[in-house]
Amino acid sequence: MANLPTDVVNEALDAVGAGYSLGDIEDGSDAAQVALRQYWQCHLHMLRGANWDFARKTAPLTLLADRTGNTADVGTQVPIPWIYEYAYPTDCARVRFIPWNWANQASDIPSGNIQASDPDVPQTTGIGGSFLRTPIRPAKFVIATDPNYPPQQGQNYWDVQGVSPQGRTVILTNVRYAQCVYTAVMLYPSVWDPMYRQALVAYLASQMCMAVWAKKGDVKMGRQLRADQIAIAKQKISEARAMNGNEGTFSSDLQVDWINGRATGGSPYNWSGYAGYGGGDPFGGAYGGGWDAVSFGDGTAY
Repeated sequence: MANLPTDVVNEALDAVGAGYSLGDIEDGSDAAQVALRQYWQCHLHMLRGANWDFARKTAPLTLLADRTGNTADVGTQVPIPWIYEYAYPTDCARVRFIPWNWANQASDIPSGNIQASDPDVPQTTGIGGSFLRTPIRPAKFVIATDPNYPPQQGQNYWDVQGVSPQGRTVILTNVRYAQCVYTAVMLYPSVWDPMYRQALVAYLASQMCMAVWAKKGDVKMGRQLRADQIAIAKQKISEARAMNGNEGTFSSDLQVDWINGRATGGSPYNWSGYAGYGGGDPFGGAYGGGWDAVSFGDGTAY
């Protein structure tokens, strides 16, 4: 299978009956210019439309600021109520969640809090310490823009995601040594899931077909083909969401107030205490998960 962006565009042109193909997506022709305007945005929207397994990536975040002042060589200005500020990954299409790094929170327990027992010491005989470990939970986080930590000089503001003269995109959370689980921007079709490729081809075809058929002088045919390709793209997205849900490992635990209240210690606001997982609960923030709706040229979204 050919695995260049131009090949993906040509599949989309085939799907709308264009009757021609491109030798290069950057050849400067009218069709190539239409493709260039649509390809990148369609790619990003489709990546955000489901938790595609092939695009899942886990990586440590780059710390920009620590409001406690306990980390050398980083700033201390972090918007209240958050403790840590991290740079948004430049290859991130969508943040899925920030794992609550339980083991590294011990030094941030508020003074006077009750200390939880050592998870490596069994509470009773006959079981190992591993049974007592806390499962991974998503922590609360907020994505924002901060002008206090500008990007490095010389960076191309137009090509690097999350940086600009007005500031940079950041992730705010109360997790120390945070990692991020996110949907990465996968540039190379050779690593795409076949279903993703089919969905992107249909989505790209739906966005390009009006320009293709307007040039042919048959706008009515363009509308019909757009509707057909939108239906195909929606079906592929639906299948991907179900497939990724079946293949992934997810928790069905429910956060119940009276159960959370039984946790050991914890500050009044669940800030880095053992009664809560995300911290900063009174101030909002997202736990992540889910996906974005994909918008289509006919005004619908799915």
